[in-house]
Amino acid sequence: AGGFGPPGSGDVGYGGMPDGSYDAYTDEDFAKPGGGRKWLKRSVFIVLALAVIGGGLYGGYRWTQTQYYVGTQDENVALFQGISQDLAWISLSKVEKNHPEIELKYLPPYQRKQVEATIAEGNITDAREKVAELAAQASACKKDAQRRAADAENRARTGEGEAGGTAGAPATRTSATSSAKGTKPTTAPTPGPSLSEEEKKLVPQCGKQ
Repeated sequence: AGGFGPPGSGDVGYGGMPDGSYDAYTDEDFAKPGGGRKWLKRSVFIVLALAVIGGGLYGGYRWTQTQYYVGTQDENVALFQGISQDLAWISLSKVEKNHPEIELKYLPPYQRKQVEATIAEGNITDAREKVAELAAQASACKKDAQRRAADAENRARTGEGEAGGTAGAPATRTSATSSAKGTKPTTAPTPGPSLSEEEKKLVPQCGKQ
């Protein structure tokens, strides 16, 4: 009643849509397929990227452990494996061998500065050769310093003896009597350490800036 068209044209059986038929479809029915696949691809790419980054970092760390350098440990020279830089909170080096016998104070100023700034070497053989070079130089400078100290002490003792021998006539007579009897001095000079020929060549470098 009140409709247009031939009788019965509004019935369902005639080809019309039933009332409420649009409610049978939801938003999910119209969603584009393949959304889950996109997330899967993204996850795979992220995992691969992290694997590449992690592999690069590990490879870089392995490379640093093939490097060596000479640096300081406390107040002496030490041989290190790795590089002197740190990665965030991760140390990229460790002490390969400490050398307490090579004291920094006996190295020439220019070598001391080099060691404090670290001396990088490509392999352990070169690093050990550098340590041996520093050891020879430090030994020469140490012996030279000890010889100078011994000479200064001997000169001081000689000065004290001469001063005591000239203070007054009694001391002069005693000194003359001792000389007449051939009495040897009571204090012998303190000899300094001997230097090898190679160390004698290195001594001039001790004060080099």
